[in-house]
Amino acid sequence: MISSPMRRAGRPSSTVLSASKIVRSARRLLADQGNFTMSVLAQKLGVAPSSLYNHFQSRAEVLGAISDAVINDITLEPLIRATKILNEQHLSPTEKLELWIESLSLWGKSYRDAFSESTDLVTALALTPIDRAPQTLHMYDVLVQTLRAFGCPEYKTLNVIESLEAFLLGSAVDAHAPESIFNPAASADEYPYLQDAYTAMQRSSQTPAENAFSLGLEAILHGLARTAIQEYNTNTE
Repeated sequence: MISSPMRRAGRPSSTVLSASKIVRSARRLLADQGNFTMSVLAQKLGVAPSSLYNHFQSRAEVLGAISDAVINDITLEPLIRATKILNEQHLSPTEKLELWIESLSLWGKSYRDAFSESTDLVTALALTPIDRAPQTLHMYDVLVQTLRAFGCPEYKTLNVIESLEAFLLGSAVDAHAPESIFNPAASADEYPYLQDAYTAMQRSSQTPAENAFSLGLEAILHGLARTAIQEYNTNTE
């Protein structure tokens, strides 16, 4: 009797596809090329485009999953802690301002760092609706809750978030700028004030982008406190 050939041990030769594998590949395409289509993504993964739709209904859903993957690197603990303190303790205006600066600075730094992966990633995700990204929705829900606990009027909360994000996303892009971007180089004699400022900036122990981020974040948080928190709002609501 002729025996049947034995089945080869080991993993199957065909590509084993998963949602996480699709997201990782799409994220790399987005970071490297600034965009992706489902057909290009399928080609990169070595599968038929129809295989992708077993895991995601659309490209928009893949983008939502990429957004969630980035958001997972952002720490929400400072926001959650601040909300708990505000709900349990009566703080003076000075104490509240200090907590505002501390908690939103920590969150903002982790936000900037998470989006600093590539400039193309920033551009794509900044324009992506969040309705298909549950982790992203959760972050914004926590952030709104924290702003309300600080005394920010409900109708202003999303405006505050947009203002912060405009700065943070711009800082994520600026993190990729060359340190010599303000160097007038051969034109230094024609622009002496710029040259002196550039020379002074070079003496700092931090990178220009990091210095600018720290300065800008502190300024915008103090400004938002004056215009969005009731204790510091000079206008009658």
